[in-house]
Amino acid sequence: MRSIVVTANTGQATSNLVRLDEWAHPQVNIQCVLSGTGNYTVQQSMDDPNDPFNPVPVGSMTWFPSADAAVVGATASAMSSFSFAPRFVRVIWNSGTGTVTMTVTQYNVVSL
Repeated sequence: MRSIVVTANTGQATSNLVRLDEWAHPQVNIQCVLSGTGNYTVQQSMDDPNDPFNPVPVGSMTWFPSADAAVVGATASAMSSFSFAPRFVRVIWNSGTGTVTMTVTQYNVVSL
């Protein structure tokens, strides 16, 4: 999968959603680069607004913090990974001033 980059900051508290591929290998690498002073949290969800049988509206999705404490309430840049692929991942800006840029890469995804 080509890396996907999203940003959250004081003006946009929640990044765009990153959809992961449930048919690919589950290993996901995440890099969060913080500029400024603040803190952020990487979140994950198994809800899917596009599910043909049980769609969940974006505003009703249930989000959980990453299992890696290094990217929950983080106050510095950090690397993390998932050993499984949730359906969606995002980063939220908790407080302070600045920006966090999250880059997500999932391995062994077939690209066209």
